[in-house]
Amino acid sequence: MQGYRPTWAEINLGNLTHNVKAFRQHIPQPTRLMAVVKADGYGHGDAEVARAALAAGADWLAVALVEEGIRLRQAGLAAPILILGYLPPESLSAVIQYRLTPAITDISTLLLMEDEARRQRRKVGIHLKVDTGMGRLGPRDTGGLDLAKRTLTSSHLELEGVFTHFATADDEDKGYTNAQLDKFKRLVETIKKEKPQVIAHCANSAAAIEIPQAYFDMVRIGISLYGLYPSGQVKKLIPLKPVMSLHTSIAFVKEVPAGTAISYGRTFVTSCPSRIATLPLGYADGLFRTLSGKAEFLIQGRRVPQVGRICMDYTMADITDLPEAEVGEPVVVFGNQGQEHISADDLALLTGTISYEILCAVSARVPRYYKYQA
Repeated sequence: MQGYRPTWAEINLGNLTHNVKAFRQHIPQPTRLMAVVKADGYGHGDAEVARAALAAGADWLAVALVEEGIRLRQAGLAAPILILGYLPPESLSAVIQYRLTPAITDISTLLLMEDEARRQRRKVGIHLKVDTGMGRLGPRDTGGLDLAKRTLTSSHLELEGVFTHFATADDEDKGYTNAQLDKFKRLVETIKKEKPQVIAHCANSAAAIEIPQAYFDMVRIGISLYGLYPSGQVKKLIPLKPVMSLHTSIAFVKEVPAGTAISYGRTFVTSCPSRIATLPLGYADGLFRTLSGKAEFLIQGRRVPQVGRICMDYTMADITDLPEAEVGEPVVVFGNQGQEHISADDLALLTGTISYEILCAVSARVPRYYKYQA
C-alpha cells in the first residue's frame, strides 16, 4: 500500500552486505556464518535482510519463532533455517513440513519430535541447545550429553548441531564467558567423538568479533549484521555500517511567544520567542515517550532539540535557530545528515536501553524502503 505520511525507515542493504563480508574476512574460511533474522530482521524486514545476507556469504538463517521460519519459506528462501527458541508441541508438524531445523532443549520435546518425524516418515535434523550459564533454555551439566546420546540412537532424528548462548560476551571482563566456553568445549569434544560432523556453534556478535576460540564450526551474527556493536565495551575490530535510518519531515511550523507551553502536561514552556516544528511521528512509531525532552533530530545538517512530551503520532522540535526550515524539510531521527550523525546507540543511551530495542521498536506502520548502495 502506498504511504502518504512522510515518515519512513530506510534500509541500506548495501551496508548489510558490507557487514556480512566484513565478518567473512574476520573469521576463518571454513567457519559457517549464521544470519540472525528473528523479530522481522530486528525490524529491518526479515525476507529482504535474509536474501541480502545469503547473497553476501551467509550460510544459515536463524529465527526465534516457527511462524518466522514459515514466513521465510513462503517468501521463497531455501537456505537452512534454525528455530532458536521454544517449540510448542502443536508446531512440530509445521517444523517438518516447512523443512525448518528445530532447537531441542529437553527430552519431552525430543520424543515428540521423534514421534512426529516417524508419523511423517521423515528423518529430521535437529540442533541441541544446552545451557552453560545463560539460565534460559536447555539442560545444564550432563543433560546435554544425555540428549545427544538419545538423538544418536534415533532412526528418525539426526544430530546435526549443538549450541549454547553466552550471557556476557559483550562485557569487557570475559571471565564468565570463558567459563561457559570451557563447559561447551568439553561437551562438543565428547559429542564429536561419536559424530565428528556435528555443527558446534556458540559465538554471538560479540564473541565473533573478540573471541576466536569461540568460533567452532559456525558463528551467529545478530545485532552486528545490522551494523551496530553489541555494547560499548566490545572492541571495534570489524568496520560496521548501520543498516537502518529513520526519517520524517516537518508537517507544521508555528511561531510562538515566550511562555508558550508545548504538548501534553506543559512540561516544556518556551523561554523566548520560538519556532516550533511538528513532526509526524510519535511513540506509536517507536519513538519512545521516555525520549521526551532528551532527544535531538537532524534538520539542515544540524542538531535540534525535541521539546515537550512525545505524543502517539506527533512530536515537536525547536527550530528557532533554523529560520529557513519550513514544512516539508527533511528530518533524520537516527542516521546521517550532512556531517552529523545520530545513532540508535545514542537514543538507547538516553532511555537506558540497548540499540536492539530501538531498532525493533520501529513499528509496522512505518514503511521500510530498501536501497542497495553501500
